[in-house]
Amino acid sequence: MFPNGGFADRPWVDDPDEEAFARVARGVCEAYSQALPALALPGKAGLLRLYCEISGLEPEVADRRPRPDMSAPASAAVEVYPKFLESFEFGWVWVPVGFAGQPVQSRRVWALGVVHEAARLLAMARGWDPDILESARRHAMAQDLRFTWDGPWKSAPDRRHKARGVAGIGDDGMGHLRLEVATRGGEPVILTEPAMASCDGTDLVWACKTVRWDGSSRVTVAAIMDPYGMNQRLLEVRLRVHSSDDPSDHPSGATAALIRPGQRQVRFHPPAAH
Repeated sequence: MFPNGGFADRPWVDDPDEEAFARVARGVCEAYSQALPALALPGKAGLLRLYCEISGLEPEVADRRPRPDMSAPASAAVEVYPKFLESFEFGWVWVPVGFAGQPVQSRRVWALGVVHEAARLLAMARGWDPDILESARRHAMAQDLRFTWDGPWKSAPDRRHKARGVAGIGDDGMGHLRLEVATRGGEPVILTEPAMASCDGTDLVWACKTVRWDGSSRVTVAAIMDPYGMNQRLLEVRLRVHSSDDPSDHPSGATAALIRPGQRQVRFHPPAAH
């Protein structure tokens, strides 16, 4: 979906309904896309970009069809142009007037319908079986129409604790990252408050792999505090551990903080286009 990101406290687009759609569709698109690699669909492009800022376009595009009602079928709200442009294929979404005032679940469901219809239109244009995409729709539904990702557990050097990154994209379109610490038996120790992170699913999966233990009482994960990667932090948890001769897995306390990485740069891979 495009626009594919922005700041939490600033509009992504001028039209409030298109703004609400762009934000909620962020997580829906990523949840849907999680299931696509397994389908191994052939094609020149790995990205279908849907533009939803119709209100700012030239009249010959913006007025090509009226903005639909929420009850209208998804086919009334989306067009796909099977033309390879730069590194992606593209289409347009006409967002209903009043979309921003709908309950959040209704917004998610409508967004999924449009995304799925756009993917089916591209499939038919490319000669794929459009019904194969049903697995992606079901996956998004199973994810409650939101992108979430739990990274792999990484054990502390003394094996008494383990940590992992936990990421997701909210209905406001913003990515978030948490650091979870548990005992080796799986009992929870701490789950940090969410830190702002990339709103790209691939970036969030990568970020969850950056969990690092510094000894057995300090663990960090890399986070980006704005959508453009200009404000980098480490999300840190420090454990107050028992003495080495105490066999208990439970620390006497845990604290969490966001810190600057200092001279060491936290390197994220280049974000995928959307």
